[in-house]
Amino acid sequence: MTDKKIELMGGCLSALLAEKEIIARYELLQRVYDCVRRADLTAEERVELQAILGNKHIASAIFFNVLSGEPIFINLPKLDSVMNINDRMFHFVHTGGYTDPDFARAYEKFKSSEGELDGLVRLNLADLLTEFMGRAGYALADGSSGKLTFNGPGDRRLDFRIFTSIQEVELVEGMEESVVIVPHAESPGPFISFFQEKGKEVEEGQIKVWVANMEQGTIDPFIGYPKDMAIYKQFKNPRMAMMVKTNWGRRME
Repeated sequence: MTDKKIELMGGCLSALLAEKEIIARYELLQRVYDCVRRADLTAEERVELQAILGNKHIASAIFFNVLSGEPIFINLPKLDSVMNINDRMFHFVHTGGYTDPDFARAYEKFKSSEGELDGLVRLNLADLLTEFMGRAGYALADGSSGKLTFNGPGDRRLDFRIFTSIQEVELVEGMEESVVIVPHAESPGPFISFFQEKGKEVEEGQIKVWVANMEQGTIDPFIGYPKDMAIYKQFKNPRMAMMVKTNWGRRME
């Protein structure tokens, strides 16, 4: 059964890379998450794939596998070259003989798809968050009204709001004691700016901001910690929020 699902995901990725021979790293990552979601893996298939890929987060493992030069998928091109175009990393096959106009068109294609990618980022973050919270014993109870509500053991409950970047985060009434989830950025600059401009307001509102490293398939605290130790144990780098406050907080004094 897993072979059929690998073939399904491979077909999804093959069609993508046939359409976009030069592809932004950011877009490739989001499309990998989408291909995994489309495969609709069972719990048993996930365990089997994790054993094959050697990583508990499947989308992350497939992303790096595709870039490894030896993908587990048949007939996928080897994305063995990379170029920075307008501060975005693009991957491609070095034997493609691409010229400057090809790279310019690839960038324009990426820019024109940003709206669609924002929608994928929201879905992908929700998937990653659901897995993360599931390992802590929480289940998604409600995904309506612009937030995700997870119920845990006993009467525990936690609300999340997803934003596609730290720059897009808006603090509004009703967010008190909820958690904001944003994807990581290619540089710390936007996070430093957010902390300096809104960090105090976030803390006073008892709002938490956590960062999803979608390449690694992990979530870590940027501002604020959970009360439940079961959630805390799921962080890859649980000390991050403390280090941010210690180091970046000094710049605000």
